[in-house]
Amino acid sequence: MRKKGIKIPRGNCLAIDEIVSTISVIIPAYNRAHLIGETLHSLLVQTRPADEIIVVDDGSTDGTASVAKSFDPSVTVIRQANKGPAAARNTGFRASHGDFIHFFDSDDLAAPNKHAVQIKALETTGADIAYGPWLRGRFAGKTFLPSNQVLQQMGLPPGADLIKALLSDWSVMVHAALFRRSIVERAAGFPEELFGPEDQHMFLACLLAGAKIVHTPDTIEFYREGDPGKITESIPGRERRIREWARFLVLARNTCLAKGIDPVNWYGFRRRAWEASDDLIRLGLSNDDLQKQLLPLYENRIPGLAYRWHRQLERWTGGLQVRLTGGRALACFQIGEIRPEQKEQLSLLGFQLPA
Repeated sequence: MRKKGIKIPRGNCLAIDEIVSTISVIIPAYNRAHLIGETLHSLLVQTRPADEIIVVDDGSTDGTASVAKSFDPSVTVIRQANKGPAAARNTGFRASHGDFIHFFDSDDLAAPNKHAVQIKALETTGADIAYGPWLRGRFAGKTFLPSNQVLQQMGLPPGADLIKALLSDWSVMVHAALFRRSIVERAAGFPEELFGPEDQHMFLACLLAGAKIVHTPDTIEFYREGDPGKITESIPGRERRIREWARFLVLARNTCLAKGIDPVNWYGFRRRAWEASDDLIRLGLSNDDLQKQLLPLYENRIPGLAYRWHRQLERWTGGLQVRLTGGRALACFQIGEIRPEQKEQLSLLGFQLPA
């Protein structure tokens, strides 16, 4: 922690007038020279600036490191061979010193009030993780084009069991959160054998370690879509994503079993395992070893046709939801329209919504 207001009283003993918590931002980056400038700008204009910003250049072949170094003395760049986002985040975390940790993506934008709002929530409530709203969209010049309503606008998934929600139908956006350092240490960081869902597993490990979560509705993150560098933006990336999510489900079950919890008892988890299996079959991987690992997670409970009909029903109801509300998401994502104060945060970053 950073000490402020140190006074020297009688007897020449130091008395600490105020202790101020510190924030570290950790950004894994790979070939983001064209985007990381906007990302760093959103962090450097925070009303509660970070005490350190660590960019981990994960084997980039462009000028990512040079662009990051040119911004501000508070930005530290660590270069390493390409090992993937989990390893980059772990490298950044080991090099960091903050009491609170903001894991951020190299192509997204944080509202200028993020740190101030979330650190206050953590310090006031004693929670381990603050989690706020986020909005997907594309940037066209100085205009942000949302692709949906704001996710987590109305709060976290209803009900008390966030572990069940995470493994059934919810997913998290880690950069929309602020973590206490201690909970990241208890979770043992990010699993480096995963590429893509590593952030979901880290969040799961935090929950299994007893993390208390608080929702912070007064800020927002802007998630950039349409970036060809994202794993989800190409066909090979899509195939890899399917395999990685299947691997996540297998690893997540083993992690839960170590804590005496078997997610196979939850319909939502079994359905996700079936969907991952069905996706692998569609890729022509029905005899793959990963496919065999998925089978025990869902078979012999209910017929596969029931899962298939459930998936189709969600597609129909999702279309109806768009017509009625203008947004589409499962109930656990608690979507809502963007609020005026969130639009103001976007304008402070130099962007606006379509007229």
